[in-house]
Amino acid sequence: MSRHGRYAGKEGEPLLKADECEKVEVEEYEQKGFPKCIFFILGNEFCERYSYYGMRTILVLYLKYYLKWDDDTATAVYHAFTVLAYLFPLLGAVVADSWWGKYNTILWLSIVYSIGMVLNTMGAIGPIGDLTVHAVLSSIGLLVIAIGTGGIKPCVSAFGGDQFEAEQENYRRRFFSLFYFAINAGSLVSTFVSPLIRDEVKCFGDDCYALAFGIPAILMVVAIFLFLIGTPWYKRVMPSDKIFFMASKCVWAAWKNRWNTPRKQRNKEHWMDYADDGTNSTLVRDLKYVFRVLFLYIPLPVFWALFDQQGSRWTLQAVRMDGYVGSLRILPDQMQICNPLFIVCMIPLFEATLYPCLRHFNINFSPLRRMTLGMILAGLSFVVAALIQMKIDVNLTQFPEGNGQTSLRVINAGNCDLTVQSDIYPEWMGDMEGSGGVVIGPGNASDTKEEIIKPGTFSINYDCPGKPGLMTSQVITLIGKEAMDFVVSESSVTEFKDLLSHHPTEKSDSGKASVGIINTLNEPVTVEFTGEDKSIKTLPVAINQRQELEQLNKGRYSMKVITNGTIKYSKVFEYTVATGGLYTVVIRQLTYGDVMSVDDFTMDFYTDIYENDVNIFWMIPQYFIITLGEVFLSVTGLEFSYSQSPPSMKSILQSFWLLTVSIGNIIVLIIAEARLIPNQADEYFLFAGLIGIAAIAFIILSIRYEYVDESEFAEDDEDQQKLAEHTFSEKPENGANGTGAVSNGKENAGFEHESGF
Repeated sequence: MSRHGRYAGKEGEPLLKADECEKVEVEEYEQKGFPKCIFFILGNEFCERYSYYGMRTILVLYLKYYLKWDDDTATAVYHAFTVLAYLFPLLGAVVADSWWGKYNTILWLSIVYSIGMVLNTMGAIGPIGDLTVHAVLSSIGLLVIAIGTGGIKPCVSAFGGDQFEAEQENYRRRFFSLFYFAINAGSLVSTFVSPLIRDEVKCFGDDCYALAFGIPAILMVVAIFLFLIGTPWYKRVMPSDKIFFMASKCVWAAWKNRWNTPRKQRNKEHWMDYADDGTNSTLVRDLKYVFRVLFLYIPLPVFWALFDQQGSRWTLQAVRMDGYVGSLRILPDQMQICNPLFIVCMIPLFEATLYPCLRHFNINFSPLRRMTLGMILAGLSFVVAALIQMKIDVNLTQFPEGNGQTSLRVINAGNCDLTVQSDIYPEWMGDMEGSGGVVIGPGNASDTKEEIIKPGTFSINYDCPGKPGLMTSQVITLIGKEAMDFVVSESSVTEFKDLLSHHPTEKSDSGKASVGIINTLNEPVTVEFTGEDKSIKTLPVAINQRQELEQLNKGRYSMKVITNGTIKYSKVFEYTVATGGLYTVVIRQLTYGDVMSVDDFTMDFYTDIYENDVNIFWMIPQYFIITLGEVFLSVTGLEFSYSQSPPSMKSILQSFWLLTVSIGNIIVLIIAEARLIPNQADEYFLFAGLIGIAAIAFIILSIRYEYVDESEFAEDDEDQQKLAEHTFSEKPENGANGTGAVSNGKENAGFEHESGF
């Protein structure tokens, strides 16, 4: 550089002014483009996210239908796993920034991650053991997965950011957009494929959860190999000297010194200044930046409490909805595909349209304003979910949900009017003379299916007034959490027989119908079901027994009953089943006068659980709204956490960002396990109210926040000079970039100390 502020050019070239040289240097860095290794990092992230979401998409249904846990327990375990998956990022950040470095942390914890996926897959292999063994293997697998995925979460995005020079801000910003795109592309594919494999492939006589978990496990191994391939080109930032422990020691010193300082002598500007002894000024300064951002994070867990219910409460809501549109069938867990699908559409759309328009008209849509809008939209999505749930509840069957509840329905499979007397229900009580009770006609049932009572042992009397001498008394035990049927039929014109059984109350995880066949004939039968697609299913049923035929597609069925006695008779009946419906069909012998027919019988149809009458596509608005909220809050927050953190603490601050996800899932865990709100719609309204309060708190905190430029993180004058030499001299048009990132310039108000909001 000449003494007159000019840089010497190449031989034969004119001298350049300082600002012209800065532009040339920046252009040279921009022309470098993306580092080669970036594409290995993006490929690794795609496969890892496929692995994670491919497993998590079907997890709540696996817990409910394979391990036989109830809704609240399955929801609680699902969110407990998510809590751990977003709690361990703090551990991963500490290890990466203090000992192993980001590269080694990603590599070794990815191996741990893959081991957990294998254990979880083994838990879904039927022959390995009973449900207890499966539950133990799955629980250990989920814990190991949480350690692995949590440990690498704060490192991968930060490791990708490390591959860029400070002057490649535009490329780094695009990387974060591509990184988020890779996350959602992996989620998009796995959310579509995993439910299909679970439902369409059968193994060990049931839905093939083993294969649905096994493919994500294989993809995790692929992710590790992709990451290893890029090793020669990675730029590795050496870990700081136990930065986390130094920071903890510094915070403790600040708190202790401030506590020991008399109140009248507390005159320092910031409480962290009490730890500044002249040797750790840089650390104290960095911690000030960190605490400013952490203070802003306080309301964010409520957003994640809502957002992560897409995989639990919203999936269970989809089970109770009609997944058919014409011949197209959408599985309940496949609805989660809406989120990544909308994401991969919205990010480039906003990049090309919304944000440029806002910049063109000089509209200040700062990152913190976007994040506030994201919280409000999440609350709105839960209002929509509550309204949909209220529509579902109109036709929702009441059934026993706990060990302290049961119900009883009496079915008359005879050919006379049946009088029933018992103390089970008040209307069934008889008088001292033996009169009273409830009368049930032939082929009918009592209307007590949805009347919940306490379990216990009861006496029940029944007879046919027109056939004296047939009075029968029984003592029956009603089991908790079961919906019971008491079926009375005739062995002959002078003798009764009865059957106490339970009918299913849980809808299929695929939304398909189920039919239970009760055979009251005096000989075994075989029932052939022929669907509209000409497929045939057969079901043998013994005398006075019930057998279930599950996984029936929506449509009309022809049911042919074939008796298996000495002389074979057959008869064909037709019946229509709907999505999610559970039915009982009773084969009843007919009598003519006092003569029981040998070869004539009929079928009586009963609905146990009402069909799903609200179409699953009504969930699309709530998915669209919450995804819009995610774009404004989560995409913005990813870059916000990186750009607002000092170089020594980028992984730690990003781990605290992920920690807000963990805390949000703890909120769901507490509410689900407390079971204080029995109505699901009311619970949705509760969450909408909580995030409304959180959004107001976030606005208040945002008004007080001041953006930070990365030049403020330079540790000494030399770093300040290096950074200044590579900074644009022109002032950008607007501080909001296309991805919600925070750019490095005065437009962020970091220099002028304007309100961040």
